[in-house]
Amino acid sequence: MDYKRIKTIVLLVLVCLSFQVNGQVKDYKNLPDFDNKDYQQHLSYMVKPFALVGQTLYLQDVNDELINYFYEGTIGKNLKKDNSKTRFYKMTRMSKERMLSLKGKWFIVVDYVADHFAYNKIAEAIPEMRDFSKMRHPFMKLVIGNTSDTIFYEYQNFYNQYHFPFTPMSYYNHAKNEYPHETYAFEDLNLITYDTNANYAIVPDQLIGQRLILPEVTDATLERLYNGKRLYNYPDDSKKYSFTEYPLSKGKSLKDKVFVVKDVAFDAESLTNVYLKLVQPNSRDTIYYKYPTKHERHLFSFVIESFHKKLRQTYKDREFTVRGDKYPLTVMDIRRKRSLTLHQGDIFHCLDVVVREGKYQLLMRTGKGRKFYMPEDYALGDMLSFNKYLSTEKIEKYRDTYPTYYKAILQKELIKGMSMDMVEQSWGKPERSVKTNFDGSDQQWFYMGNIYIIFKNNVLHRVAMIPKEMR
Repeated sequence: MDYKRIKTIVLLVLVCLSFQVNGQVKDYKNLPDFDNKDYQQHLSYMVKPFALVGQTLYLQDVNDELINYFYEGTIGKNLKKDNSKTRFYKMTRMSKERMLSLKGKWFIVVDYVADHFAYNKIAEAIPEMRDFSKMRHPFMKLVIGNTSDTIFYEYQNFYNQYHFPFTPMSYYNHAKNEYPHETYAFEDLNLITYDTNANYAIVPDQLIGQRLILPEVTDATLERLYNGKRLYNYPDDSKKYSFTEYPLSKGKSLKDKVFVVKDVAFDAESLTNVYLKLVQPNSRDTIYYKYPTKHERHLFSFVIESFHKKLRQTYKDREFTVRGDKYPLTVMDIRRKRSLTLHQGDIFHCLDVVVREGKYQLLMRTGKGRKFYMPEDYALGDMLSFNKYLSTEKIEKYRDTYPTYYKAILQKELIKGMSMDMVEQSWGKPERSVKTNFDGSDQQWFYMGNIYIIFKNNVLHRVAMIPKEMR
């Protein structure tokens, strides 16, 4: 073989290797994510094998409770009687140290795989029952970032219903409009820790120690109340219980009662069900409440005391302006028992935050002393918001000096020339703010992931949207 031929082969190999490495990084950056709207239902993907193949996931946090779900594996060798060429892996649990080191990293879901236990179970079956194509694939095969390191996550387990630790990158981009750095933790998601910002906790364990109040007892509430008995014939400390229906007569008497969440419990018959163990203060009576999943959060019947206190501190004794026009609203005068129409620009004083008719409501008073209740936009178990009908008193300074901008703020609209404060009063605080001199602007505010507002000389210049192909 002559020198020129050897040189040509070497060059071709180098070019191929370079293309493979560069192409791999590019592919990882351009792998598709499922739409942001699907994030609210991402838990349903947990029980659908192969549904997340090709998706980018971000691990915002890890804790000791997840140690049993992360694995390392090697490819298993197929038996001669297996003609299906099924790929399976011999799994070993990941060490705690390595699991903790995964915090803040992002992953690509490259496949769903089976383990050697499932494979051997089918292999040992009688020939008529042996069907490798029906093997369960309970592990997600994940590649770490743009490396070649591979780990495995056991996604099919009752615990994952509340503790799925990954965040689809499409949701992360929607909120932050960027890929996270390796060590960046996205604290805004609030998927793990309950911090009193909602009347519901994604992870029920986080409610242990919280005081709950039951403002009213509905049929939906009664269906979720149980008596429970701890079962000790299990080798692990999994807090499995057997449950029986709670007496209706006793359930109806629980209205306005206060409970303390002592622990969580799991149904031995249906491992996907989680219950709150509730105890009344100064009483030995224990009640078990079937905790609603994230998609059923509107069924959460209790008021979390710490959340209610936070609401009162936020809203009580403040002035509010009615948005009106696009959001017409008629309320009931408490004393006169007559309807009261709220007009755009009307100012009211908040006397208190109460719970009525399954919703948080603001007790308001007009300048003439008339009182009424203003309901929130959503039910108890959802995020609280009065923004549809109300704005804070801060916009009143624009009523006479900038009437056009004032009306736009009340209608949650943006107009060229608005100051930064006006934009914030209309659309709220931005999800992200960037100082830049791009396009002659000095600052850009991002909303809803792909909408951004360009300011020039600290006034609104224009509103733009990031093209879909660039998100």
